[in-house]
Order: sequence, then C-alpha cells, then structure tokens
Amino acid sequence: MAGCYALIVAAGRGQRFGDEIPKQYAPLGGGTILGKCIGAFINHPNVDGVRCVINENDIDLYKETAKSFSLERLLSPVFGGETRQQSVLGGLESLSGLSPDKVLIHDGARPFASTELISNIISALDNAPGAIPTLAVVDTLKKGHDGLIEKTVS
Repeated sequence: MAGCYALIVAAGRGQRFGDEIPKQYAPLGGGTILGKCIGAFINHPNVDGVRCVINENDIDLYKETAKSFSLERLLSPVFGGETRQQSVLGGLESLSGLSPDKVLIHDGARPFASTELISNIISALDNAPGAIPTLAVVDTLKKGHDGLIEKTVS
C-alpha cells in the first residue's frame, strides 16, 4: 500500500500529571490531548493513516476520544508494551502489512504538532532515513556541580 502513516504512542500512564486519568485523555479545547494529536495528523494532506498505540486499560477512553474521527484514516489501535520502546516497536510491527514508505512517530501527550512541522518532517524524510524535529533553545542553560553553578552554557 505504501504511503505515509503516523504512529501516535499513547500507552503511558502520565503518573507525574497527577490526575485520575492518563494525561493524553485530559480535556483540551473541547476534546482531549490525544484527540488534538490525532486531528493534527489525520487532517494533514500527506498522511495516509493514523494508528494509536494505547494502554489496554484505556480502551473506553480511547473510543470516546476517537469517535469523532473518520475510521477510514484512523486505523484500529494496538496495545502498547511495558516500555515506550516496546510500544513503538509494537506499533511499527502493526504497520508492516501496509508497507509504508514513511512512518511518523509522535508522543500522544504532545498536542500542538503544527501542519508546518509535520510537512517539514515528511520532507526531511525524502533525503534521510530518519528525522527529529527540534526547537532552538531560548532559555538560559547553566552547568553545575555539587549544587553550584559552574558556568552558563552558550
């Protein structure tokens, strides 16, 4: 089948988030954080399909989040492993029958992937086997040792 597919990894528990539900299912802008991630990729003209990797205990939360999306491009979810790496591997293996040319891997708790960012990554994959989006650091970074600041990092 080929094409470009997005794999949204959303099997984590979000324990630091401190809520009763995992962070990716928290409400945001009339939907959920995961719903915003799905929407960003499913609405991108160069993404042929989206698959989420979820925790098996979250199937009802996922179904509620996914109900507003076309099931034609939103593939059925797969369950994650004990680690993020196992979840990503399981997601990649689940796409193997589609023989994608490109796979975009995104964290399901990061809702603000822009169309431009997605387009830039897809374009970067035309010239490289992999690509990672980055942002310039605008904060001051300090290097320390034993609780004391040694220097400001350029």
